Amino acid sequence: MNKFLISPLLLTMFIQGCGGSSSSAPEIPVEPVEYNFSLTSKLTNDCGISSAFTKVELLLQDDTWQTLASYKPDENGVISFVTTNEFINYTLVAKNQQGTDVEGLNVVSFYQASSATPAHYQGQFDEMLDGLNDMTCECVTKNLELTHLTFETQTSVTSSLEFVRATTDKGTTLFEGVKVCGTSEGVWPLSSFSVLGTNIKGEEFGVAGFIDYFHVNDDVWRLPAFDQANELSLSHPYQDTSNSQLIKDVKHFLTQATKEQQSLLIFDTHDYANVGEAYYQSQASVTFKLNDGLYKSAISKNIHQVISTSASDSLILLAGQHQPAFDYPDFSEIKSDYSYDYSAVAGYPMAIIHFVFTDLAMPVKWTFYGPEKGLLAISAPLKGYDDIINTDSEPKTIDVRLIKSKLANSYSDYIKHYQADSALDLTNDFVKEMTAAELALKL
Repeated sequence: MNKFLISPLLLTMFIQGCGGSSSSAPEIPVEPVEYNFSLTSKLTNDCGISSAFTKVELLLQDDTWQTLASYKPDENGVISFVTTNEFINYTLVAKNQQGTDVEGLNVVSFYQASSATPAHYQGQFDEMLDGLNDMTCECVTKNLELTHLTFETQTSVTSSLEFVRATTDKGTTLFEGVKVCGTSEGVWPLSSFSVLGTNIKGEEFGVAGFIDYFHVNDDVWRLPAFDQANELSLSHPYQDTSNSQLIKDVKHFLTQATKEQQSLLIFDTHDYANVGEAYYQSQASVTFKLNDGLYKSAISKNIHQVISTSASDSLILLAGQHQPAFDYPDFSEIKSDYSYDYSAVAGYPMAIIHFVFTDLAMPVKWTFYGPEKGLLAISAPLKGYDDIINTDSEPKTIDVRLIKSKLANSYSDYIKHYQADSALDLTNDFVKEMTAAELALKL
């Protein structure tokens, strides 16, 4: 026997006897991290002034969308609670009413939302706006006459304001039933009016004007057109293309070109463009009509969006030219148990799935934000509302939007954007360059 070898058993006993083992040392307990989740619910009147919207409830849910707890907002429209989970599933159920439509529900579900990110909900309840407008807003409806160069034919008339109809007579265009709302301090929104068409030579051109003051005692508002549109070339392969200008998050001057056209008219020489206040939001799209007897209609689409302070840069566009890999003609991505899988349409970290239900006690819109595959929130009972909608309810339309932002690759970045008020910022960096694959089904 080698005298320098010690058996493993003797070695273990020797170490234990000398106190060399740490197995008996008490473990230090790990304190759980607490997250203060908050969501602010707002209703915004016709002058852009926000107030608390309290007709909403938040259902905190587990991974199978079973309700764990429910929360209602305080008088300021704020919902808050403490959780030890960094990411949570929740569904907002809000009363919803638009125009002359009856009251319904707007349901919005978020999968693995960030507990540390302040969340936001923008309410829509038009019948409540009358009272809000009375306190802070003055709304006026009148006609506006835009004077401009002579058109031989008129192809498009737009305004950033609501109007009933427009008629063009050579050198004037009458916008009828223009509705505008200003604050009680006399602040009116910057508003635009534009006309596109052709001259006597058949050449396309456009005219436009801005106005930011509306005299309530005028019989007709009169506005001279300030500028003509420039013709910007599009890149081959030519696709359906649109452009709007975003000034203070308001859209102006929508212009469009079909895939047969090689140029687009854009207003890019006005004062707001010269000082860099105008963003140009351009979109190229390729549409595929999918004829199938199971649906009243089925349409898929590829979209590429670019937003830039440069009109020409915004038109560097190319939407995908191949049909998105949706499961045509069955569209079986959503299963009967409401699990779903859109991973075959590769490269899109987030799925936004929108359902509309009309054959219920009240109309319901349900929007789900989640990854490319998972389990829809509608797979579980909506606690407190299952007498209105349940897992047997059948939607009339299903709209799927798969998105990819050039700015982000991680799903957590996507959900943080859409749960927060940054989603209301139309020129946020997240949306400045995006691609999307869309599917619209009518059942």
